[in-house]
Amino acid sequence: MVFFVFIIFCFFGISFFFIVLALRSFLNSSSYNLGRRTEGQKNIGSYFKLRDYFFTYTEKPFYEELIRQAENSFNILSKVRLEDVVTTTGQLGYRENNIKRNYIKSKHLDFVLLGKNTSKIVCVIELDGFGHKQEQQSRYDKIKNDILDSVGVPFFRVRVGQEYSVVIKDILEKLTTNNTP
Repeated sequence: MVFFVFIIFCFFGISFFFIVLALRSFLNSSSYNLGRRTEGQKNIGSYFKLRDYFFTYTEKPFYEELIRQAENSFNILSKVRLEDVVTTTGQLGYRENNIKRNYIKSKHLDFVLLGKNTSKIVCVIELDGFGHKQEQQSRYDKIKNDILDSVGVPFFRVRVGQEYSVVIKDILEKLTTNNTP
């Protein structure tokens, strides 16, 4: 009987040893060790670098002209997530709501004008460069158009190469004519 107890004790002891070894191995593995550095791993920040410029060479002159003409009347934001401007209605189920959110969460708008005193969204302006002629970009543009039209935000597309001072003046006149805040 003592021998039998000894065998069971050894079996459970060895099993326990291997379970602890496997657990220790798992806890040190990369699949469990998300976000924690171990010896020899790089800091997550080492995979990134600061961009040389915030604006592209086409966005910068447009932004400067927009500031020049509209700064006193509007707050001007640039590179705004579409999800910061619109949200889902919440009338769908959780899964379907998340599918719809996928349309807006990673899309950006070039410029958003806000009412100076109200911070209400007044309009959205997109600069369309050569990439907007590509099929994939055209699909993204159509999604933005449909969403912004459906929520009633004045939305202007400006082709790169147009005379920015004239285009911005026209946009601001349209906003003023429509009594936009």
